[in-house]
Amino acid sequence: MTDDSISLAVLSLSRNARSILRVVGWNLLFILVGLLLVGVAGEIYFRLRVPFSDAPPVSPRFVPGLGILQKPNTELRLTNNVDFWTVQRTNSLGFLDREPIDPARAAESCHVSIIGDSFVDAKEVPVSDKVQVRLEETAAREAPHLDVTTSAFGVIATGQVNQLPFYDGYARHLRPDLVVLVLVENDFEENSPFLLALRRAVHPHHMARVNAARNPDGSMALAMPDPDYEDFVLWDDASSSSQTRRSRIADARMRMRGFIAAYSLFANWGLTKIDRINADRQAASDWYAKTSPSFVARAEHLTQLPEYAFMSGAELPGSQSGLSEALRTELRRDSGSLLSREIWGNTRFGLEQFKRRADHDGAALMILAIYEIGGEGDPLFDRLSVMAEALDIPVVSQHDYIVRQGGDVEDARWSVDYHWTAAGHRWAAEAIWEHVQSEWEGECPSAVRNLDADVDWIRVGYGFHTPHGELFAESAPTLNPAGYEAVYRSVLSGSPVARSDWDVYLYDDGLTYVKESCAADDRDLQFFLHVLPRDENDLETYRQEYGFDNVVFSFHDRGERYKGSCLASIDLPEYEISSIRTGQFVRDAGSDVEVWSVRYNFALPDIMDAVNELRQSEHEPEIRSDFDVYINDGQLLYAKSSCANEDGDLPFFLHVFPADEADLPVGREEAGFDNLGFELIDRGGMHDGGCFASVDLPEYKIASISTGQVVEGVETWRAYHNFNFPETLDAMNDILQSERKPVISSNFDLYIDDGQLLYVKDSCAADDHELPFFLHVFPTDES
Repeated sequence: MTDDSISLAVLSLSRNARSILRVVGWNLLFILVGLLLVGVAGEIYFRLRVPFSDAPPVSPRFVPGLGILQKPNTELRLTNNVDFWTVQRTNSLGFLDREPIDPARAAESCHVSIIGDSFVDAKEVPVSDKVQVRLEETAAREAPHLDVTTSAFGVIATGQVNQLPFYDGYARHLRPDLVVLVLVENDFEENSPFLLALRRAVHPHHMARVNAARNPDGSMALAMPDPDYEDFVLWDDASSSSQTRRSRIADARMRMRGFIAAYSLFANWGLTKIDRINADRQAASDWYAKTSPSFVARAEHLTQLPEYAFMSGAELPGSQSGLSEALRTELRRDSGSLLSREIWGNTRFGLEQFKRRADHDGAALMILAIYEIGGEGDPLFDRLSVMAEALDIPVVSQHDYIVRQGGDVEDARWSVDYHWTAAGHRWAAEAIWEHVQSEWEGECPSAVRNLDADVDWIRVGYGFHTPHGELFAESAPTLNPAGYEAVYRSVLSGSPVARSDWDVYLYDDGLTYVKESCAADDRDLQFFLHVLPRDENDLETYRQEYGFDNVVFSFHDRGERYKGSCLASIDLPEYEISSIRTGQFVRDAGSDVEVWSVRYNFALPDIMDAVNELRQSEHEPEIRSDFDVYINDGQLLYAKSSCANEDGDLPFFLHVFPADEADLPVGREEAGFDNLGFELIDRGGMHDGGCFASVDLPEYKIASISTGQVVEGVETWRAYHNFNFPETLDAMNDILQSERKPVISSNFDLYIDDGQLLYVKDSCAADDHELPFFLHVFPTDES
């Protein structure tokens, strides 16, 4: 081959290469442009469709006796960046359900309380799709005569032991006919403080929730949550130099994920799909988990505690992911190992505690095993059924129900999240309802009440929102059975009905007393409550002489104290109440000395509403004085916008002059008028700086009235109203509009109209009201 031919060949190859590169380059450019367009279109789509890309953390609160719970009336957001973006608000108790049902309404219905973890909490779906709402809808459609109502109490990362205060502090007071425990696979771990300490590096004696305490002799007891749980973290793996390369890579991925999520919703969605779809379940939930040699040291440390000495011989894995795998293995085999004894023994303890509670209260109890536990033939479901059967608790399999309905079990969960979809909630509700229909043959569930059942009740603390922040009581006040959240709601709902050294709140069946800065001597004072009935015949015979019921109680009887704040409660009588007076007194030299007292009239809200309606209708008051006085349907309404405390202590008077003096009651003929006296608290009250009162007028025809207030026999104000005045005013306006001249011009212009004299003065001073008029009439015939 000559040099020329070689040169030609090289030139040809060079041209072909450039041509190929040009084609490849253009194709790559088209691909990159196409990917860019897809990315831009995807980003635009997600920006328009996705309401948010992150779920900001919400600080929970610590509730005495219960542990960690979300704050009431707080917005929560959650997304998995693939399937769902939900925004919800906790109710006034801190649960993601509707507002609590009135206990009286729950008691008269067929009530079902559902208790569980994050599957019942259900941040992934709106409330309208949740299991409790679906159950109500199904029951209303298929058995309206049962009048089924529901409530749900769910908190993430809880097992049956942790959930006991959900019943004791909330569900129990609704008197449920049926209690449904939603059981999830990881509940077995949550029921064991040993395993939680092993995984989360917290002290088993200082948990954030109620848990099972194992005595050295092997017996079990309940351990209350420690409010200082954060001070008892035993290990800090995050600062350990023994982190593995996998952990550092996982941390880097998490930081990168946060960066991408902040700038591109579409890219975040794609990465989430790649990372999680069809991933191993443990990888999906623990792919970011740290593993450390210190995990083995944790187990060695825990087995030094006397109650867990028996676990010293257990074969425990050296990492969190290994523990998860070992737990799933032990759940499904009956090996009798120490690990199996721990996870099954603690769960049995929790279920047994629920069974005792249900038996004591006469509630039916059942377990709904979610789809992941499987159905008949699955070793985990079969083991659970055997244990529950020994406790006489029926177990319903959601998995088997879905299969019987011809559904796909995978549709019960999200593609990258194992919680229920809307379909999962619906199937759960239908499975519960199928059991109710089968077990009770169309009747409301019921159980024989056993008051001898041995129950270690948990007293759950309550949080209160007050004008000065959040207040907690160490435990629930002593209430009537129907009022479990009435105290909470009365304080949460708004202003107290009476302000004094103690704020006094009113709820359906009683009063709540709150003092936020409470001294030790406040607890030694006696409370009193005077109740005035509308009908004195409602009083016991010996009380009718006094005209009111007198209830005396001490703070120790009806109160609780927590962190310097005091809270007490008292139930009201069942009869219709006119007004109350309440306060505190202390015994001094054998006599009772009032420390403070306040009064409240039960008619006050109605009086305020009536006055506000008249004001909004631009109805002018018939009398203007220190109090504006309105006349409305035979009733006088007194209103003073800026009301001082002394106004509440002044008595009112009302003199009524009848058109016919024969209508006067016996004994009033000489005076010539009815004298109706009353005090502000008798006929109204004070609220938010204003005074309101009302009094009914006699039914006879009235010529005029005179009303006002007196103190120590001296009038502070007086005002008059003539019932003919509106007609007089109309006649006067007619004459003035006709431009008719007065017959007499003087200090008062005088008009004569149809045998009637009309006196008019445009500029009228207060003194004019005090001057007497005289009228001399000379007849044509003196006889």
